[in-house]
Amino acid sequence: MHKGKKNDSTAISALDAGAEPVRPAPAIRWRLAVPNTITSLNLLCGCMAVVLALRGWSDYAVYLIAAAAVFDFCDGLSARLLHAYSELGKQLDSLADAISFGLAPAALLHYKLRFLLSDSISGSLHTIGWELLTFAPFVITIFSALRLAKFNIDKRQHAVFLGLPTPANALLIASLLSLSANGSRLTVWMDSWYGVLLLCASLSALLVCGLPMFSLKFTNLRWRDNAPRFVWAGMAVVIVAVSALLQQGFMFAVAAIIVSYILLSGLLYAIRATSPVDPSNIIPSK
Repeated sequence: MHKGKKNDSTAISALDAGAEPVRPAPAIRWRLAVPNTITSLNLLCGCMAVVLALRGWSDYAVYLIAAAAVFDFCDGLSARLLHAYSELGKQLDSLADAISFGLAPAALLHYKLRFLLSDSISGSLHTIGWELLTFAPFVITIFSALRLAKFNIDKRQHAVFLGLPTPANALLIASLLSLSANGSRLTVWMDSWYGVLLLCASLSALLVCGLPMFSLKFTNLRWRDNAPRFVWAGMAVVIVAVSALLQQGFMFAVAAIIVSYILLSGLLYAIRATSPVDPSNIIPSK
């Protein structure tokens, strides 16, 4: 994801500040175009995922959400490597994420809920309540948009996130739906309409809650600065290995890795909240 950091080019800064239009040099235009193009591919995958989800081609929609997540990672990586940060890229990234990680997973859950309630929907006014209930998953789209908007204006969310990031939320939904479609016993609760609604409510709350969740970006390789990331990376390796040994499949590993990220973030927050305050760090009031 683009972070909208300060650019090392006055031309890019002038564009971001809304000053007198300055046509950047070709090299700068190329640098800006690379991450923005990758972000556009993220958006394209999201649009295709929405259409396929509403057609009932859930497996392909899941793959496209995963592809969008890869492009979302690559656009931020390319922006950092090329020093091609821009306000345009930041806003484009959020708009793409709203579709790929807000609308697309909600469309998948909408189709799932409509299938579960198919016996209660007849198309008449008597079943309009059940029909409207199938649109409940789009609350995830709303809360995803709120999450992205908060991220754009919250200067604190660089080293740490407040709430579950939208890509992780979308991948969790996609992996759970994939497991459910393949008859996993771990997701039998998703075969009931109230289970799907509970999932929507829980994830919507996680998106906008104030729970600090560590960023996955390494600024250096020192243990002291990256302990949570190293621990989580080790957990992810173990989860993938166990998943392979138990033949649970790739989607099981994805779901377990994201759940472990949420639980580890919550554990770290609980430890910090209960840790005694170091008196040496308290600044006496005047």
